[in-house]
Amino acid sequence: MAKVATMQQPNLISNLQNVTNPANYVGSHLQTLGTPPGEEPMETEEYPAIAPSQPGTMGTVIGTPQTEEENCSICLDSFTDKTVLPSCSHEFCKECIEQQFKYKPVCPICGAVYGKITGTQPPGHITITRLSNGKLPGYEQYSIISVSYSFPDGIQGAEHPHPGTRFSGTSRTGYFPDCPEGVKVVRLLKTAFDRRLVFTVGRSRTTGADNVVTWNDIHHKTTFTGGPQNFGYPDPTYLGRVTEELAAKGVTENDLDHTTLNIIH
Repeated sequence: MAKVATMQQPNLISNLQNVTNPANYVGSHLQTLGTPPGEEPMETEEYPAIAPSQPGTMGTVIGTPQTEEENCSICLDSFTDKTVLPSCSHEFCKECIEQQFKYKPVCPICGAVYGKITGTQPPGHITITRLSNGKLPGYEQYSIISVSYSFPDGIQGAEHPHPGTRFSGTSRTGYFPDCPEGVKVVRLLKTAFDRRLVFTVGRSRTTGADNVVTWNDIHHKTTFTGGPQNFGYPDPTYLGRVTEELAAKGVTENDLDHTTLNIIH
């Protein structure tokens, strides 16, 4: 039987007494033993490769969980009268989360909504109309619903960036297919408008003008055609996306039972 060649490993323990820097000695030999020549240490999600230690540090031990004192993510201090939110189970100091909810009733960690959010939209009007002409690409079998908004010039209130300063009003129109999902979105938009969430007062992202009525992160299709790059159709995922944007502001299907549409034909 052929002899199996064996590699003699250095006796690390017995040699420690003869070196001046045991930590560097052991580390260099472990690297020699554990990593084939010419290869980098394997890196995975669970166990990332360890970077060389900086002078005066011991590095990080692989697989050892880092423990720290539980802190409230609002005040960054230890919990006082810990409160657990019912839907998302995130934890905060009772006083911290109560103050947060006075400003906006959402979890500051995940955005879960706990109550009705009211925005800073100035006084205006909404008109919903079913158009007799035209088709939206991708929804040719349906008619079109237009949602028109109008806001006169006014003076900014305490909730706006420059209280007491005049702002310029605007008129905008969005278009939606008259299909079940499109009608649902229009009903959600009506609820959002009533809660002052669709527009706000600030700086226009399009023109850069300040003290104007602007969209408030609920996207609208303002043309029939041209695709997403021209704020039009076709855009197969648009209705789903705008539904998510409305949900982020606390407007969901649970609100539809309380929303009625007055559609002009």
